[in-house]
Amino acid sequence: MIALPSELHIDSFAVLRSFYKFFPPQKAIKDPLKIFKSYDIDIDFSHKENENGTIRVFTKIAVNQNENPLPGYKLFVEGTAVFSFDKKDTTKKEEEKNLKYYSTVSILIGYLRSTLTSLTASSPFGIYVLPPIDMIDLFRKKAEKD
Repeated sequence: MIALPSELHIDSFAVLRSFYKFFPPQKAIKDPLKIFKSYDIDIDFSHKENENGTIRVFTKIAVNQNENPLPGYKLFVEGTAVFSFDKKDTTKKEEEKNLKYYSTVSILIGYLRSTLTSLTASSPFGIYVLPPIDMIDLFRKKAEKD
């Protein structure tokens, strides 16, 4: 199938900060994936519409960043992206809102997911892949917080 380009465009992406630390386990771990599934994942984000119509999105992801981290990895990544939007005559307000607000964060999380994978590529427990995120829950919690 031929894919149609989106009205949403990513103009730039940058990792602003990243952090990695390894916490060795007290005893041998056979399956690090089980530990990875227990990690707390804290995600926050913000949007800023610029005067020129672009949208700057900041997102940070903290993995296993609590006071008593589980064995393995303590990770943090923060990034930003600038998006532009080519509105078509057929674009409905709700579609535009979804693209500008929800899609931008989803895209940025995807980019940062690959950064976390790169940070752990040569690590003792192997690659950490950020699991799929319940975006509906994430946006609900963000709305409650703001």
